Amino acid sequence: MKKIVGIIIALTIILAGCSSPPQSQPQNTPQNNVGTNSNTNSSLLDNIDTTKSQFEKGYYDYQGSINENIPIQMSIYKLGKEIIGTYFYDKQRKEIKLEGKAGAKNIVLYEYDETGKNTGVFQGTMNTVDKIEGTWTSADSPKNYPFILLLKSNLTGVEYGKRYAVAVTKSDQDVENFINQIKSYVVSDNNKMLAELVTYPINAKINDKVAKIQNKDDFIKNYDQIFYPDYKQVISNAYTKYLFANWQGIMFGEGSYNIWINEMTPNGSKPKLMITAINN
Repeated sequence: MKKIVGIIIALTIILAGCSSPPQSQPQNTPQNNVGTNSNTNSSLLDNIDTTKSQFEKGYYDYQGSINENIPIQMSIYKLGKEIIGTYFYDKQRKEIKLEGKAGAKNIVLYEYDETGKNTGVFQGTMNTVDKIEGTWTSADSPKNYPFILLLKSNLTGVEYGKRYAVAVTKSDQDVENFINQIKSYVVSDNNKMLAELVTYPINAKINDKVAKIQNKDDFIKNYDQIFYPDYKQVISNAYTKYLFANWQGIMFGEGSYNIWINEMTPNGSKPKLMITAINN
């Protein structure tokens, strides 16, 4: 009898270990449903005729959503026959690598994590590059979500890795580091350090009227009126990647509320990045 009881107990322990309850999944984050299967279904890419691609050499920056309620930002670049780039979730703002191809009406973009594992795929269709719609699918499960991307801006003709070269000689990383510096000073209300980054005189609205800010002291004195709560919030929440650029400079912000930067040579010194316009 003791042997029978021992066998029953052992079987119970084994079965219990094989039937642990499933772990709960966070809501509204498709990334957490993604598997780690690195095998890429290359047939999706093989069926795309890249000679008919609507994309030209340059950066195409999109804003959109996955599953209608998960905002994302994406930047892709046509490099030869391939489309490469990155995207991030607004909430996390951690870039995810993209590689794929585009044809006349379709686009396929595989995503990869920091270890190089394929974690998902965007399969979309488009009439023009202005709007892409389709399905995001997990790499190793049937889970999928609809997505939509709307073109926010594009920089055609620029070299890959030099999206800001149209405006400055500094590297893309230098530009984004400088933007992050501006943002940190605004978030912390460090008006003295921010004043050091501004070219003078500079125009800004004070109590809804455009005023000429003559120097650092003038900027610090009027800081609270320049960076009033709504404007401060826009700058504090603005993206520091995929920035719009042209011959006038680089824009940081959203819509009509923004900051422009450019390279300046104050007092004949070496060129450095400075704030050249404040649209508040």
